[in-house]
Amino acid sequence: MEKMAGIFEKWAVGALMILLMVTILFGTILVAWSLVDDLMHMQALASEPKVIFDVFGLFVAVLVGVELLKILRHLREAHEVDTVLVVQTALIALCNKVITLNLVAAAWTTLAAVAALILSLAAATYALQRERPG
Repeated sequence: MEKMAGIFEKWAVGALMILLMVTILFGTILVAWSLVDDLMHMQALASEPKVIFDVFGLFVAVLVGVELLKILRHLREAHEVDTVLVVQTALIALCNKVITLNLVAAAWTTLAAVAALILSLAAATYALQRERPG
């Protein structure tokens, strides 16, 4: 039964990696397309800074996908989840939220919660890296 579970895990992780690579590819194309489109409409880009933040949001979303791929690669190789990678990926995903967050419309409680999450994840990253040997 253990052997069958190992084979299933290998196939499932492999399938997830393929799906994630396809998603990253299309996300990268979308970022490039969006950037070219925004550069072609430079007046809208200059008058509306939100357009730049939308591109940054897409860029960071693709970056989160790349980090998830790293986690899956590590899982496939070491047969364990690297906690530091997971926390760093969560921090990057949260930074994506900060970039795309409408600060004018956000409640103070939302801003405080996001700040607390960032501090918590940064502290967790620091603690996990200090604990890691070498």
